[in-house]
Amino acid sequence: MRNETLSHVLRSLNLDRCTHIKENIYYIKKTVRELTYSQTLGRDKIGSTKCEFLIIADGGVKKAIILKCGNVDLHWYVFKAWRNKKVLSNALRTNIIKETWSEIETVTCCYEYGENKEEKYEMTKHLAALAGLGISDEKSCWINF
Repeated sequence: MRNETLSHVLRSLNLDRCTHIKENIYYIKKTVRELTYSQTLGRDKIGSTKCEFLIIADGGVKKAIILKCGNVDLHWYVFKAWRNKKVLSNALRTNIIKETWSEIETVTCCYEYGENKEEKYEMTKHLAALAGLGISDEKSCWINF
C-alpha cells in the first residue's frame, strides 16, 4: 500500500470506530480501496482489500498508522508534523506488534523515490529492533514509486 493511501486512511478514520488496545494505540480492521495495476487487464483498476491497522493517536489527534501486510510484514506511516518526535518509536517500544500480530517476525525496508537508502535502512532497522523484529536483508528491499 502506498504512503498516500495510508495517509488517506489515517485522515479518514474515526477513532470512535476503533478499538482502544493500549495507551495512545487503537486497532481497526477495515476494507480499503486502492488503485492498482492489473497485468491481466493491462491497465489500472480499483481493488478492495480487508486490512488491519494500528492507529497511534494522543488526545484524539491521529499521528501515525501501522498496516499489517499479510502475515509477513508491516508498513508504517507518520504524518510529517509528527516525524522525528518519537511517536512511532514510543508505540513500538510497548511490544504492541508482538501482542497484536505475533506472526510478524521481520520488516522490509521500502524506499520512496529520492530517499537516502542508507538512512532509511538504518531507521527501519532501528524501529524494527524497538518492536523486537528483525529486518530482511538489505538486498531484498524494494522501491515504491
